[in-house]
Amino acid sequence: MNQTEFRMFAPWIQAATLPETDIESMTFEACLERALELGLRRFDRKTLARNCDIHYPHFADLVAGRRPFPATKLHLFCMFTGCDYPRQWLALQERRAIDEYRRMSQQALGEFVQQAFAQRGAA
Repeated sequence: MNQTEFRMFAPWIQAATLPETDIESMTFEACLERALELGLRRFDRKTLARNCDIHYPHFADLVAGRRPFPATKLHLFCMFTGCDYPRQWLALQERRAIDEYRRMSQQALGEFVQQAFAQRGAA
């Protein structure tokens, strides 16, 4: 029997985002779960896992946080679910880390300058 394969595919959509305050209150796993809820409106679990290049038996463990989510597949997951929550969460964490590093470096520089002036004053 010669059958023609007709693949159903959801069209590209603008990724859903949340306000920063909502993202701050969520964990990474919660962001993945919310993204999965949106993604399951577009694809079934097996198709979503295949499109994201994730081994299907491990898919539930990845979303639940029992296995580490591969960073190289996050962009595929966000694209096919149509949801940017996980990437928003990572961007927020990156901004926090940069701000913390700036604060620590300014504090260290301030302490160094104070020590230098204290040594000059003592001399």
